[in-house]
Order: sequence, then structure tokens, then C-alpha cells
Amino acid sequence: MACAVAATVSLVGAGSSTADPYAAFYNPPSTFDPQPGSLIKSAPSYAAVIPFTGANIDARTTTVMYASTGARNRPTAVTGSVLVPRKPWTGRGERPVVVVGSGTIGAGDQCAPSRLLRYGQAYEELAIGALLANNYAVALTDYEGLGTPGDHPYLNRRSLGTSMLDMARVARNPKFGVSAKAPVALWGYSEGGFAAGSAAELAGTYAPELPIFAAFAGAPAPDLADLARLGDGSLLGGGVGWVVNGFIAAYPQHREKFLAAFNPLGRSVLRDVNSYCVFDVLRMLPFVPTTFYTSDGRPIAAHLRKEPWLTAVNDQRLGRVAPGMPVLVSQNRGDDVVDPRGTDRMVRSWRAKGADVTVETMHLPVILPGTFLGHGVGLTSELQALRWLNGKAATSPKN
Repeated sequence: MACAVAATVSLVGAGSSTADPYAAFYNPPSTFDPQPGSLIKSAPSYAAVIPFTGANIDARTTTVMYASTGARNRPTAVTGSVLVPRKPWTGRGERPVVVVGSGTIGAGDQCAPSRLLRYGQAYEELAIGALLANNYAVALTDYEGLGTPGDHPYLNRRSLGTSMLDMARVARNPKFGVSAKAPVALWGYSEGGFAAGSAAELAGTYAPELPIFAAFAGAPAPDLADLARLGDGSLLGGGVGWVVNGFIAAYPQHREKFLAAFNPLGRSVLRDVNSYCVFDVLRMLPFVPTTFYTSDGRPIAAHLRKEPWLTAVNDQRLGRVAPGMPVLVSQNRGDDVVDPRGTDRMVRSWRAKGADVTVETMHLPVILPGTFLGHGVGLTSELQALRWLNGKAATSPKN
């Protein structure tokens, strides 16, 4: 499944206890304002000092819980982090806030990016460090079901998109050091790229009031059918359990039909991976093809062609709605997890509908297929994405 590559972050005062002293924060109250983007609660978290290009970036960091709309179109509580440089903003207008969606991090509550960020284990530290170094505020969402109760609807278009957009809504608050009029950008690679692309598509109808001036979607995995084919038997092949568990979370009425496709080994994989992070990859039967998991011995990709799988897959496909802001899409042609042809189809569809899409293409060869090297090297495109974002921030009429 799609994932990112971890970088190094030093978090002042984070500690390293196996007992999470912040665990209680992730329990939502019994009732809360369900208005999307409403702040449920917040807590000053820690001083984040992120080494990046030789500089220490001192940021004020707050952990937040906010109301969003889940995969089943119901109110849900989502958590995340807001990081704001203490250095004053010297650019045009208000300091922009960049909403970051994490790459694949897992399904267990302990995998929530805001939790991992405290201990220097979050995947997005390189991107966060770069954005803070350029004096942007950063809002990192945990997504639905990571940290908070319930399952994480992995690669669910509605859930991830709304989590991103409502993170933007809650982060634009002077209480956190961000102007209520701050312009917004969306950012993500891999699952985060999918989240950013989903948010870009949903923004016009779900959050039309947000002044979104740019979106970066790197290797966004726009078609789960492609992902099922390329990810089968890979290093993170057991991650198919995250996809299936996400389907069950979003379409509980089809739970038994989804489960019927799996033999006892497959069902044990589904059960086990729901509590794993990506760091547990060696416990997830790496390189075992899904033919070992299914009750009929066919690969999981073959099941996706029939209902209810077909609808679940089609509902998540990107490219059907044109983003209303400029979008940068990056893709390595030698990506061994995200099929570049699927990304091409998404870009063509967006452009045909009138979207302003820039494409940054890497032409690295496939390297050790199934190991995620071809996918991970695509993260270097974030350097070009930052330059592109800086240009958009400097010229956007929304700032």
C-alpha cells in the first residue's frame, strides 16, 4: 500500500515513555458541536524544534480535536496538530496555513501522526520542517479513526478530504497563532497526496468559504484497483487489510460480503493489521501474495470487479471533479506502488474539466519492485513542490 519515508525530528520535551500521557485527550466528549470544523478541544502540546537544512525551527504547537464528516457522512471527532513558527510572517497578507495529510502510517490509534510527532516518529517531518522553515503555519490532520475511537477508513475519498478541509477550518484561529483570514494550501504525498487531491475535489461544495490558493498531491494513488494490483505481494502487501477494513468502516452493510472473500489466514490479517502501524511491516506477512488470503485463491484485485467491491473502489476514484485551485501533481514513472498511468488518467480528467494542473514527472526506473523504493524516492519531488508553493503564495490574490 502507499506509504511515505520517515525523516528525523527532534521534539523538545517529548519523552519516550511507552505509556502515552496524552492518551486521554483523544477521547471525544459524549456530545460536541457537530458543525464541520468546530473546535472540540485543544491543548498546548510541546515545543517543536525541527532540524532542517541546518536551521532549528522553533514552532508553537497545539494538539486539537475538531468536528468533521466521516466516511458514512456522519459527524465525527478528528484530531491533529497546528504548528506555527514563532518568527513573524514577512510575506504578503496573512501567514498561510498549509494543511498536511500524512502518508500511510497504519491503522492503530498509536499511529496517529499527532502522537508520533511528539517522539520524532511521524512520517511528515521532512515536509513539516521545510514548510516551517519557509515560515508557513502547518496543520497536520490525523484523519478519521486514527487516535480517536473507530476504524480508520483508509484511502476513503470523503473521509480524508473532509478531514483535511475541516483541519483548515479549525486551524484558522488566532488562539493558535493563525489568522482567521489566513489563506490555505493543501499538501500531501502518497495517502497524503490522495487526501490532498480528495480535499481539492470536495472543497468547492464542502468548504467553499476556504480561500485555498494551491494544492500539492504527490503520487496520489487515484485508483484503488491499480493499487491492489501493484501492491499485491509487496513489502507492505498486508496493507490490503487496511483497505478492506476501511471498506467495512465506510460500508458496514456489506461487511459479511467483504469478509466472505477471505479464508482464515486472510481474516487474521484483517484483524491484526487494524492495530498495526507501518513500522510493523515485518509482522504483516511481507511479500505474501493475496492469493494466500482469499477463499477462492484468486488475487484480491479480481474481487474488485464485482459488487460490492466495485462500488467501493469507484467511489474513491479521483478525477471526477475539477479542483477549483491550482494543483501540482508529482509522480515517478518508476513508482512500484502507485501506477503512474492512473495518475495520468486523473490529470487528463481534471484538465478536461478545466482545472489548472501542473505535473512534475520523475523518470527514475523501477528499482526492486515491491520494496517501495520506487515510491519512496518520489518524496524528493517535495522540494520542487515547495518552490511551486512559494510562487503561488507570492502571487495569489487570496493573500
